Amino acid sequence: MSSDASSLLAPLVLGLDFGSRFVKLAYTTDFKRFSRRKVDALIFYRDYFRQTDGGLEFDWPRLGISAPKQVVVTGYGKHLFKNLLPTITEIRAHFLGASFQTGLNHFILLEIGGQDTKALYIKEGRVFDFLTNDRCAAGTGRYLENMARFLKMPWRQFTSCSQEPVAISNTCAIFGETELISHLLDGVPLASIAAGVNDSVARRALQMIRRFPCETLVFVGGVARNRAVVECLGRSGNYQVIVPQEPQFNGALGCCLEKNADSR
Repeated sequence: MSSDASSLLAPLVLGLDFGSRFVKLAYTTDFKRFSRRKVDALIFYRDYFRQTDGGLEFDWPRLGISAPKQVVVTGYGKHLFKNLLPTITEIRAHFLGASFQTGLNHFILLEIGGQDTKALYIKEGRVFDFLTNDRCAAGTGRYLENMARFLKMPWRQFTSCSQEPVAISNTCAIFGETELISHLLDGVPLASIAAGVNDSVARRALQMIRRFPCETLVFVGGVARNRAVVECLGRSGNYQVIVPQEPQFNGALGCCLEKNADSR
């Protein structure tokens, strides 16, 4: 996907994915070239749209794009727009985005975002089954960020730690720090502790997908950019792990593709 917004002219079709940490935008005129934007969620809510007597208005010029002819929304914030704009489930959005990005019609789709995890089983180009975990932040991007911050490790360094992981049994976002302290007191190297955290997220995800009879795993969402988790998934689960070019924008891309999918 091209990130050069200047190469696209109106009218645009826009997909919006309201995540817990970021709002992701994907937009196109021809469903061949796509541009993308990522905005901190709080900044987006504060600066880029406002409530009026007629509903909600977006500040498209401030976002740097022309007013789209169609907008489709998914994610945490979609309830804000259910009476104003077309919305689709995150399951459908990620299914459409991953199918488009990979060209596959039989695979397991794993999406790990800031606060939840989704697992879909795709067969014959359809969603046959899915599981979600949105009741606990353990094993999500927020958990990983908290653990990296607790260990005082730069994010780039933390996400490169996958070798010789120490066993992490408690993936609770609240009590996980206690286990890390125990390993530190035992003299476990910091890199092994970080690797253990990354491996624990991978193992938690593998427990969700083991029911699905397929060896091809497409990994999307913000955590898919964590190289260590990707390596741990492949090593622990014996899957062929595929990370599309734009894993964090997969849901927004799926929203953008919704009208085109319906017209086929």
